[in-house]
This record gives sequence, C-alpha cells and structure tokens, in this order.
Amino acid sequence: MDPIRCGDCGAPFGLRPDGLFRCDGKQPHELDPRDIDLDGCDVWAVNAAGTLVIVADPAVSAEWAREALDTYLEDEPDSWGEHDSMRSFLEAVDDLLDASRAGLPLPNTP
Repeated sequence: MDPIRCGDCGAPFGLRPDGLFRCDGKQPHELDPRDIDLDGCDVWAVNAAGTLVIVADPAVSAEWAREALDTYLEDEPDSWGEHDSMRSFLEAVDDLLDASRAGLPLPNTP
C-alpha cells in the first residue's frame, strides 16, 4: 500500500471532509477523485489514517492467489516451481490484506 503523493511537492494526499484530497505540503495542493487515473490492476483507496493510497485491485489479487495455489498443487514437491508458486500466492494474499486494510471489500469467491 503506497501513498499517492503530490506531483508538485511530494507530500501525501489526505482526505478532506468535502471528499477532495489535499496534500500536506507547505503550499497545499488539491486533487479531485475524478482526476485520479491509475494504470494496470491498481485502484485507489483511503486508509484508516485518511491517506490516499494505491493498492492492487482485490478482484485481481484474488484471481492471482487462486492461480498460484492451483500451480502450487500441480508442482513437484520441493521443486523451484513449488517455492515460486507459494511465493506468488503469499504476495497475492499480502495484496488482498493491503486492500482490506485500506477499507476495500474482498471479492466474493466462486
């Protein structure tokens, strides 16, 4: 979970009562949620401290976890592939936990 930082001063953005975000730099800059444009599988959220953060999309992380677990179960015991699959699974679960800590709901599993 990485904070989204102001492009002008590098300070993290915090949530304001009106729903906009403001950095806490010497000259505060504002950010409208409609102006947040993330690439790939990332989404934005507000963590418990009120800071704007980037996390992996929980639906994508859940799919990565399922795929890694399937691969793990197919790999030879004590092989490099088995260890790599477990590492991938744990990374995906860590991403899910980050998203949950940021207040995003976990996806329903089929």
